[in-house]
Amino acid sequence: MQTRGAATVPWAPNQYVAAGDWFEVRDLGDDIYLIAEPGHVNCFLIIGDDAALLFDTGMGIAPISDVVRRLTDRPLLVINSHDHIDHRGGNSDLFQRQEELGLIDIACHPLGLRRGHLAAPQSFLSAYDAAMRTVYTDYLAYLALDSQRFFACGRLPRMRPMPDLTAWGIPALAPSRALADGEPVDLGGRVLTVLHTPGHAPDGLCLFEPATGSLLSGDTVLAAAHWLHGDGADLGAFAASTRRLATLPVRRVLTAHNLLAELPGDQIRAVAAAARVVLDGESMPTPGADLLGGPALRHDVDGVVILTPVEAQAGGRRGAHERRRRT
Repeated sequence: MQTRGAATVPWAPNQYVAAGDWFEVRDLGDDIYLIAEPGHVNCFLIIGDDAALLFDTGMGIAPISDVVRRLTDRPLLVINSHDHIDHRGGNSDLFQRQEELGLIDIACHPLGLRRGHLAAPQSFLSAYDAAMRTVYTDYLAYLALDSQRFFACGRLPRMRPMPDLTAWGIPALAPSRALADGEPVDLGGRVLTVLHTPGHAPDGLCLFEPATGSLLSGDTVLAAAHWLHGDGADLGAFAASTRRLATLPVRRVLTAHNLLAELPGDQIRAVAAAARVVLDGESMPTPGADLLGGPALRHDVDGVVILTPVEAQAGGRRGAHERRRRT
C-alpha cells in the first residue's frame, strides 16, 4: 500500500497494553465482528470471501492489528468513518504491518484525503487521558450500583482501566484511497455501499449492507450523545443525513461509541426526528458538557441527545421565533 505524502510512518505502533487486555471482541453474526475499546470506540470487522473490511481503527492505545490477524487471514481494507482522531488511531499500527495483513488501502471520504489525517495534538491526548480516568472512576461506581439495583449492564462490554499513556501519540498518516458517495465495496460474496453522511463531521461516512440490513453508522447514529458542537459540525447537514438514512431498510445499526454497540434499525428514525426538532428550534436545551468537559447545549428529544454550540442558542431561538411568526 502506498500512502499519499507519507511513504513511511515515523512512529512505532503503540504497545501500552496488550490487545487482549484492551479490546473486547464479539461475534455479531453474518461474519461481522465488534472490536470494542469499551467506553471509548467501537470498530467493526466485516469478512468476505476475498477480503475483509475494518471500519475505524480506534484510539491507538493497543495494537488492533493483533485482533484483526486473529480473526481473519483475508487481505484487509481499512475505512475510516471520518477524520477524528479516535477513529483512526490504529492506522499506523496497521500500516506498519501492511505486508503481514495484506493491507489493500486506508480509505476515507475525499475531504479526509485532502486533510491528510494529521498527527494528534498532544494537548488533546492529555485531556482525553485525564477525562477518561474520571469517567472510569464514575463507571465503577455506576457498575456497583447497577449490580445491586438495576441489572442493566450484565451483558454489556466492561470498560478497562486506563493504562499509563504518558508517551501516547497518534502520528500523521495520509490515507491512500478516496471513497465516493454510493460507491460499492465488494469483499467477495458481499457488497457494502458507501454513504456520505456529513453533520458530525464534513467527511462522515456510513456503510450499508442491504443483504444483512446492517448500517455501520460511525458517529452519525449513536446510543450516546450526538456531538454537533465541534469544529466542522453542521446541524442542517446532520438532519439531512439522518433523514436519508431513515429511508433505508436497516435492520440493525452498528455504532461507533458507547457500551451499547448495536441498536435496532428504527433508532435512525428517532434520531432523524430529533434532529428536525432541534433544527426547527422547537427543543428546550439546557447548559451542559460533552464527555471531555467541553461546553455545549444539551437537547433531549424523546430519548435522543444532541449537543449543539453554546453560542448558537440565542440565534437559534430568534430564528425559530421568526419561523413561527411567518407560519
